[in-house]
Amino acid sequence: MKPLRRNNTTHLTTDPVTGKDRILDWQQNEHILYDGGLVDSANVLRKYFRDCGCDAETGGQCFECGAISCKTCHGRCQACHKPICLQHSRFLHAEEGQVRLCGSCCDRISRKQTRAKIGRFFLSFLVKQEDGRDG
Repeated sequence: MKPLRRNNTTHLTTDPVTGKDRILDWQQNEHILYDGGLVDSANVLRKYFRDCGCDAETGGQCFECGAISCKTCHGRCQACHKPICLQHSRFLHAEEGQVRLCGSCCDRISRKQTRAKIGRFFLSFLVKQEDGRDG
């Protein structure tokens, strides 16, 4: 018994924080020739767990921390469309449902909403309502 042929396939990505390659999965195909002329094939697929803890297909890499998430856990900020992991996602409740945002977009929207509330509060003293009451 001796190996006739081996093929190794490795899927890599570059970690933006360290600059080093990270292995997503590794596959080896081996064809073996046995005494008597029999040829056998063996396939080995080794999947590495993603940073989210899942072993599903890779969804993407977070722009903030460089974590690699599966397709289920990975998402994009609905304001700036940058890729984000679950750990750096912030969810706001809106009329159309939950909105996934990155930290900077969530802070920007929160500040904008706060300024609008303050403005409405001060304007309410200046505007008379239709029934003649102030405020």
